[in-house]
Amino acid sequence: MDKLIIKLKEEQYKIPFLSGLIIGLFTHMFMIVNKFPNADSMTNFYFDQNMVTSGRWFLWIACGFSSFYDLNFVNGVLAIFILSICAVYVTRFFGVKKKVSMILIPALMVTFPSVAATMSYLYTVDGYMLGLLMAILAVYIARKHKFGFFAGMVLLAFSMGTYQAYVSVTILLCLFDILFDILENKEIYDVWNKGFKYLLMGIGGGALYFGILKICLAVQHKELDTYQGINQMGKIGLSSIPERVQLIYRDFVGFAFGGRIFVDNLITLVIICVLVTACVVSVFALLFKNKAYKKWYYWLLILVILVLIPFGSNMMLMMSPGVEYHLLMRLQWVLFPIFAVVIIEKIIMTFESVKEKMNIVKTVSVVMIAILCYNYLLMDNIAYFNLQQQYEKTYAYCVRLLDRIEQTDGYYTGIPICLVGQISKESYPTTELTYDVTSKIRGTDGDFILYRGNQYHEFMKNYLGATLNILEGDHVEDMYYSEEYSTMTSFPDKGSIKIVNGVMFIKLE
Repeated sequence: MDKLIIKLKEEQYKIPFLSGLIIGLFTHMFMIVNKFPNADSMTNFYFDQNMVTSGRWFLWIACGFSSFYDLNFVNGVLAIFILSICAVYVTRFFGVKKKVSMILIPALMVTFPSVAATMSYLYTVDGYMLGLLMAILAVYIARKHKFGFFAGMVLLAFSMGTYQAYVSVTILLCLFDILFDILENKEIYDVWNKGFKYLLMGIGGGALYFGILKICLAVQHKELDTYQGINQMGKIGLSSIPERVQLIYRDFVGFAFGGRIFVDNLITLVIICVLVTACVVSVFALLFKNKAYKKWYYWLLILVILVLIPFGSNMMLMMSPGVEYHLLMRLQWVLFPIFAVVIIEKIIMTFESVKEKMNIVKTVSVVMIAILCYNYLLMDNIAYFNLQQQYEKTYAYCVRLLDRIEQTDGYYTGIPICLVGQISKESYPTTELTYDVTSKIRGTDGDFILYRGNQYHEFMKNYLGATLNILEGDHVEDMYYSEEYSTMTSFPDKGSIKIVNGVMFIKLE
């Protein structure tokens, strides 16, 4: 215990952890101390997190530490705490030495909009962050210890069993680590040996993940869900590989330039252009300074790494091409600005002899990254602002809807109710102000948070204290194509509610 306390007092652990904790709490406190549900939260006030049919067989344990209730404060603070630990191991993995880098890397990690997207699903965010920590520890331990790749296999399998998308974090860390070894002109045997260990860890971790998944499905007598193409996960036919490769590259370029995360205004465009230029110049400068450019096979390896980076970033598209690749699955993209921080630090330390010029580089890079973090902080809170607006508008809408239901002639407690369509934009025009910012931040976008009957049921029950007997499935479809439905007007008009054969139908659209 004494050794642990001494370790925690060291700057290399204390600075990134406290930076991540303080900046993270400051960034996400608005969400943590309020109850702003999104559409999925409606059915997850209490959820045992048994997501084995989605391939997440470890999620129920990962989320179990904070109970299975949607405790926004506990889950949120625990998530930031774990994310701060993640920041410590990322800084240690890259061997960061400058204090300012130990602050900037955690700042990027806790403010990156993928975290805000995940935070909108507060009922599961702590488990996801634990999965992220295991993905980072897998490669950290694999590199640190001679036979650490065995422990890395286990950690990687459990990380994928929590949230499969974080395998991309592990892959990118491996690729960046090998790239830095090349730039430092390390022996090719050491580079090859490290790459082989990482490859073994990846193959072994993936095999262990699928093996445990098969066992869990068999024990629970379940099958993988068709949602997001999960049931096709890992099934790669030779004929489908060209199409998947094309999809991966197309998505990589599309998100990098059109994902509205790296470039969403003129300032961020300038920052990203400067950082990309700085990274390219730094790579060539290190190659020539360390004389690695003389080895032709290092140029070949760099080319291979550049080709593999899109695969590492979008591995879920290779595993399951039918997946909707939203922002929750893109937390690995924060490693690109982190790469910029690390390589700029390396170039500053390498060329310390020209201290005056390096001070300019350091100042400009710190300001650029700091502004980028602040922009992310603003994006996160704009997303939370929209979540608040969604909740307020949904609450007001449901109060009106419930009142009309109860005042309709023929209503009685327990009457079957069928809600057809979605909220009418003609009767309730779009008032969302944040679309340009939140359109890509999954879980925080939109005008209202209700889309399905069971969501109305849960919202009415948990926020308005009313239990409604809401029907779904064939009842909705049959009514939608009926002649009676075509004559109905949209809610809140008088003709929007009709009782047919003992069932109350409400036309929303």
